[in-house]
Parts: sequence; C-alpha cells; structure tokens
Amino acid sequence: MRALGLTLALLAAGCAWLAPPPTGCADGLANGTETDVDCGGDACRPCATTALCLSDGDCASGVCALNRCAAGSCADGRRTGAETGVDCGGVCAPCDVGERCDAGADCQSGTCAAGTCAQPSCTNGLLDPTESDVDCGGPGCPRCADGRGCGRGADCQSGACADGRCGTACAPPRRACGAACVDVQSDAAHCGACGAACAPGTGCIAGQCTLACAGGARPCGGACVDVTSNPLHCGQCGVACGPMARCVGGSCVPACPPTAAACGGVCVSTLRDVQHCGACGVACAPGQSCVGGACLSDCPGPLTACATGPAACVDARNDPQHCGACNQPCPPRPQSAAACVAGACVIAACQPGFEDCNGVPADGCEAPLFGDPANCGFCGNRCAPGQGCTNGLCGCPLPPGPYLASCMGCSACGGALTCQCLDLLGLPGPASISLTPPCPLYFNCDGSLQCTPC
Repeated sequence: MRALGLTLALLAAGCAWLAPPPTGCADGLANGTETDVDCGGDACRPCATTALCLSDGDCASGVCALNRCAAGSCADGRRTGAETGVDCGGVCAPCDVGERCDAGADCQSGTCAAGTCAQPSCTNGLLDPTESDVDCGGPGCPRCADGRGCGRGADCQSGACADGRCGTACAPPRRACGAACVDVQSDAAHCGACGAACAPGTGCIAGQCTLACAGGARPCGGACVDVTSNPLHCGQCGVACGPMARCVGGSCVPACPPTAAACGGVCVSTLRDVQHCGACGVACAPGQSCVGGACLSDCPGPLTACATGPAACVDARNDPQHCGACNQPCPPRPQSAAACVAGACVIAACQPGFEDCNGVPADGCEAPLFGDPANCGFCGNRCAPGQGCTNGLCGCPLPPGPYLASCMGCSACGGALTCQCLDLLGLPGPASISLTPPCPLYFNCDGSLQCTPC
C-alpha cells in the first residue's frame, strides 16, 4: 500500500508538470492556448495579419493560411472582411441571387430583400434599379401615378414627367408639391416651400406667413388696410401721403376740391386759371383771362376784373382768392381745403383721415378719424369707456414697446396684451402677457411677449 501511494503521488506530480502554467492576454508572452504573443486561442483576442495561427478563428481577418494570419481576399473561397457572401458583396463583386446581402449594391440584380439577393420584382415593395419609383415605372413594371417618381414620360400613367415627378409641368411661378401645382408665394399650405404650412388665422403673402386679410387688404402695422386708398399706407405699407393729399389707386395725389384739378402736383381751377384753362397745360394768350374754362379778352358779367394778373376775370361769388370781393382770399383752415360759396368761405374738402365733425369752419377738419375715440372711423362714433381708437377702430389702447414692429392683430382688453408675434424664423404665433403690473415697454423675444429686452 505504501508503494501504491508513492506511485500515485509521483503520477500526480507529473500531470501537474504537463499542465500549462497560468497565463494572461497582456503579459507580453506567447503562453497558454495563445497562438502568438497575447492573441489567438480560445481566451485572447484574434491575431493581426502575419501572426502565428492554428485556425481561422485565431485571426482578426478570419483567414489562417500556412499557420500565418493573412488578409482576406475576394478569391479565397470563404466569407471574410466586409464581404456579405462568399467572395462577393461589400468590397468584392456583387453576389448572385440567393447570396447574403446588406444592400442592393451587394447584389448583381440590384435587389436585396430580407438580407438575401433576389430577382427584381414589381411587387416586392422595393425600389429596384430599373424602376423609377417603388414597384412602378421602368421597362417592366406598371406606369406610375401622378406624384410618383419618373425619369421620362413613359414611366407615368399620364405620359407626362416634370421635375422628376409624374404629372403635367407646372407653369411658373407655380411649383410641383407632390401631385399638385401650387404658388408657394401665396399658398398657405406651401408657403415659401413645399409642405411649409402657415398657422391657423394667418395667410401666405410673398412666401411669408402673416396676418390673413380679406378683400384684397394687406397687413400693415398689425391691421388690415387697403393700400389702394389708405393715405397712411399708399401703394405699400408705411408710405404716407403728405398733407392735403389722398391715395388713389395706390398713388398719392393732391386732395383738390371738386372745382379744381391736380396739375403738376398742384390744385388749380381749370375754369379760371390762365395757365390751365379748361384742362391742365392749356395756357391763354397774353392779355386774356380764363372764364368758365375758356380764354377770353374781356370780363363778361357777373365777372369782375381784379388786378391780380393779365385781365384776370374772377367771380367773387365762388373764387377762393377773391371771395366776396377782389383780393379777399379765404384763410387756410387746419386739415382742410377752402372754397368760396355765394361769396362766403366754407370748407370744401378735408384732408384724408380728418373730418369737420363740429361744424365750426374756424378750426377746419378738427377730428382725426383714425385716432379720435369720440369720432372713431366716422363722426359721432364714440368708443366705449376705456377703449381707444386705432386705425379707425375702437379698442383698448396698446401699450408702448418694440413689439409693435413684429407683432400683429394686438389687443389690450381684458387686462392682457395678446398678439400674433413673429419668432426668429419669421413664423407668426399667439403670444400674451398680463398688463398687471404694467411694463414700461413690451418686447417680442422669439415669439414671446415680455417686459425686459431680449
């Protein structure tokens, strides 16, 4: 028994000597099951090219040739590197039908379906190489409906291909958005670009979403105005006509009384002006007078010769420069044009935006209809208590601040300031702020109203 025990002890010691010593994959030695220094085997990372190996699994390239790790190739009879199939796909030649793939470029057919190269089909839900859109167009599939992709008219059911889409070409300035031709300068669903929709309550003007105005009006300063007749916005926003001028057809013209005409930007009476007798630019001969729009040499009754020009015949009953008698002009009145009626000076016309609401000639047209709460828009239209008059409309007075330059449709009633304000992208949106406590100034910061500068 003692001899048997000694034998077993010697055998155990010999087995311990035959077992590999402990190893690590970062000790700088080729030990344990490693095939080269710190790589290969079943415990360490795969080896780089040229390192010793016993099998393909020992190599990062997946190729062990003649006990050395080698770079994969497109002709080594195995799937290595970036190949999707054996010696095909990825950086190698495209694969045959049935081989593995990641994209259509991996396949000779150009079609990769569920990770396998497949024959092109008009029903596979994929955009095959010969199709102009998914499952349509090209030489073998049905023609595409309007709005689908195309390369030529033969790809389309309608026979028309415009800008890469089936359908009739859009006439400028309209643009194809899907299957429809739209004007991105005015279409609220495609404002400035296809799919750029304006917010509710706004419209598209010149490719920008802004306050929606009806009847040909245009948003100016937060209100809808008619730029063809508004003297504060004549022709375009912010262009105001001067005193004694009105806006006609989008142009400022003198606000002449009914008996006068604008000649060279000045109101003259073509009934008696010797330089514009009967019509602008028609001058009488020296020594003649203009009477009733005709050039005459003598003053017939009831006209009177007044020493203010060559044989000037005037009618003191209706001549504002000789009203009631020679050289007795009608005095100017505020915001008004004077006229002579039955030898007495009266107000003939008011400057646009003003009106003679009190009937007193001495103060002319004293009521500013665009801003008078007692005569808002027209004489006698008194705004409710607490309301102001803005652009001829009653409402709560707007507080001051730079927000007025970028906010529209504002209201300050009910203890809050509410507006449609533009954000940094130029898109309008609702914004509001409490008026209690009041701010010295109000600011629009990226579409939000606040008391402090941005």
